[in-house]
Amino acid sequence: MEQLIGRIEEQKILGRVIKSGGAELVAVYGRRRVGKTYLIRAYYKSNLVFEFTGVHEANMDIQLQNFTIALQQAMKSPVPMAVPQNWLLAFHYLDQYLSSLPKNKPAVLFF
Repeated sequence: MEQLIGRIEEQKILGRVIKSGGAELVAVYGRRRVGKTYLIRAYYKSNLVFEFTGVHEANMDIQLQNFTIALQQAMKSPVPMAVPQNWLLAFHYLDQYLSSLPKNKPAVLFF
């Protein structure tokens, strides 16, 4: 983990979540440009298995293409993936990828 300065309470929460042994949902919110993304990336660096950021005001086709690129990067696949036709299929692909990961290591998905 990169050295984080401050954010002691937030780090305690993130630490409890990763050690819980179960599925967890963490919502991080606050003003823009205060380091929310940096906090998550730095704290969960070794456990981050998928990261996706939507494209502002883009249509579904662009969002699905963007999701596919993020999934391909997470899988470290040099072969381009087919873009799914809908979100149900997109999350099915994500589920297949997650099923291939080691079960004994926490996995963090960052949306």
